[in-house]
This record gives sequence, C-alpha cells and structure tokens, in this order.
Amino acid sequence: MNEWLSMGGHGFFIWSSYGMLALALVVEIMALRRSRRSASDRARAMRADATQP
Repeated sequence: MNEWLSMGGHGFFIWSSYGMLALALVVEIMALRRSRRSASDRARAMRADATQP
C-alpha cells in the first residue's frame, strides 16, 4: 500500500495535484450556486417590479 501511495517517489506531487483539483471543483460548484441564486433573486425582483403599477 505504501509503495502504491508513494508512486515511485512522486506521490506527494501526484496526490497534492489531485487535492488541488478537488478543491478547485468544490470552489467552482460553490461559485456557480451563488451565481445561480443571485440571478434567480434578480429575476424575481424584476418580475415583482414589472407587476407593480
């Protein structure tokens, strides 16, 4: 198991790159959710303004 994790001495770089990728994906998903929520709130506000006389 240790041999597989060390990957011939390059394990630190390989596993840290996987970790950075996972972090980037989590951050991207969070940013997309925030952007979607903001767009939804703006659309809701615009509809409310359009229905008021």
